[in-house]
Amino acid sequence: MRGRLVPSVSGMNILSPRSPACLLWLALWSAAGWAQPPTATGAEPAITAETAPADEDDDAPAAEIAAPAPAEPSSSAEAGSTATAGPVEAGPASATSVDPPQVPKPQRVTVDFKITGLSEPELTNAYNWLGYVSEDQREGLIPSRLRTLHGAAEQSIAKALQPYGYYKPTISKRLDGGPKDYFAHYQVERGPVVRWVESELLLSGPGAEALSQRARGFLPPGGRRLLHADYDTVKEKLLALAHAEGYLDATLSRSELLIDPELGSARALLELTTGPRWYFGEPQFEGDARIDADVVRRYLHFRPGEPYSQQQLLDSQFALNDLDYFQSVEVRGRRRRAEGDRIPVLVRLEHSKSRRDDYGLGYGTDTGARVSAGTEFRRFNRRGHKLRVALQASEKQSGISGEYRVPTGSEPGEYWGLAGEATDERLNYGSERKYGLVGSLNRLAGDWDRRYYLKYQRSLFDFDEGEDNSVSVLAPGLSLSRQWLDDPAYARRGFSLWGDTHAAQKGLLSSASFVQGRARLKGALPLGGKGRLLGRVELGATAARDFNKLPPDERFFAGGDQSVRGYGYQAIGASRDDNGGVIGGRYLNVYSLEAEHPIKGAIGAALFVDAGGVGDTPYPELHYGLGVGLRYRAPFGSLQLDLAHPLDPDQPVLRLHLGVRIGL
Repeated sequence: MRGRLVPSVSGMNILSPRSPACLLWLALWSAAGWAQPPTATGAEPAITAETAPADEDDDAPAAEIAAPAPAEPSSSAEAGSTATAGPVEAGPASATSVDPPQVPKPQRVTVDFKITGLSEPELTNAYNWLGYVSEDQREGLIPSRLRTLHGAAEQSIAKALQPYGYYKPTISKRLDGGPKDYFAHYQVERGPVVRWVESELLLSGPGAEALSQRARGFLPPGGRRLLHADYDTVKEKLLALAHAEGYLDATLSRSELLIDPELGSARALLELTTGPRWYFGEPQFEGDARIDADVVRRYLHFRPGEPYSQQQLLDSQFALNDLDYFQSVEVRGRRRRAEGDRIPVLVRLEHSKSRRDDYGLGYGTDTGARVSAGTEFRRFNRRGHKLRVALQASEKQSGISGEYRVPTGSEPGEYWGLAGEATDERLNYGSERKYGLVGSLNRLAGDWDRRYYLKYQRSLFDFDEGEDNSVSVLAPGLSLSRQWLDDPAYARRGFSLWGDTHAAQKGLLSSASFVQGRARLKGALPLGGKGRLLGRVELGATAARDFNKLPPDERFFAGGDQSVRGYGYQAIGASRDDNGGVIGGRYLNVYSLEAEHPIKGAIGAALFVDAGGVGDTPYPELHYGLGVGLRYRAPFGSLQLDLAHPLDPDQPVLRLHLGVRIGL
């Protein structure tokens, strides 16, 4: 604890036992009868000064002043003894505490500052380098501290510019205002930029020749502006290259960045020592996987004898996690157990529950109230087969479906599938009952997901014309999809592309011949600091001689939550039957543009405009809807509540839409 020293009077400490002030004070104290009775031991307590609370700007140490015990009363005071004045009763004097006066706090000042002449990212770095930023200015600065920071500002700004290649800036400064409020201004001219000249890279060790060409490609080309980050990136890439090729002991035995501000040049001197090359050994399985080892091996991204790579271990672990068979996955090398240059790999797996039950209750304006239940056997047997059965009931669509999957290939998501369904659907102007069976092969080719399929569907439908239509379709097809999203649940940047084509031949278990293609593109771009701009385009076309023999699933409709808001689900069609019902069309055009921005926390707002048309020509008449909406950002996506206004005069003025968006 820090305290304040007690001030003196006329240069003499009032607590000095030989001071006249002290003698007079003791005499008055005794005359007033305030003296305390003697202590039990007969010794007088020391006279002390209480310590004041420490002040954050007071550098004085804590002071505790004790007077020595007084001697016997006498007419004169010996050196070193305590003198008393006036009659004093027998017994010791009482202890007394003196509250010292408060020492005033140093005056504090405030400062605002500005840097001109710089742009991003140099400007932000310069602000961060200035000492003002790290100071706590809630109570202001001590004037001496302000002078120190202002004096060091030139050096701080100069250092802030060096990572961007500016080593000879010109900086002028001034400090205005006072005595309490100040303004510091710094005008900066960055000066000439330092540029790379030819750098030097030496490689040594067993991998020098194999890595030389690729390693030299990482060096910055001559003439490029110097950025310190580029130099760090070069070093990281060199080590990453060596480690990826199995040279786990590779090091940079030399790494120097030589800068000549006068010549405006920079060059790197680097030496990479590769060390010996290591290779993958055999995988060693541990744990209770409940999946055959040869099935697990298919998803490992390494083979014994290949150069050892940490990235391949990570890829293997991600792949095994994505299979959804295991509760925990660990894949790591056992270098301490290496035999020669071979490093065995530990693969420890613990199975997850084989069965998962899902239940759902919800509402959507496209489906109405709905309830669903499903059971998935994620590990139907030791070969990794999967079985999924689902039941759904809603106001507009009810049915049962199931799928059996047999994994194939070396990537999660590649499988043979056999799926079936039986569904009753209440259409906008009619109803449909259908039964379907689909066999498919799902493959991953680079960034594209491919699905080859053959589907058979039997459909019984009517469009409120009083006549039932029974048709069947046997159609082979191909679907392609690709997407890149910065966030799978709530993307602010990315795209999603999906396309499908299939065909049928009349007489081959089909009631009509046709060819159909459909494509959908969605995209997202950042809007402001936290918002996003969403776009959607969907196009479709069908070539068929006998269009009336096509089931509703092979016709195009528009309208609804995921199509043109402001219109009912599948309310937009090419033509109407004798009762005014929409019966679908040959061509589809749908466009949408939406701006979202957060309001507070997870709640946001949206403005949107949709347009869509269905017709018998490639460019059908478009119907427009526009409106506003609320968004709630949940962990799985975005809950949407939209209020849309259709521009067609025969439609309701407003229509409410409820839905969920995942990703785009």
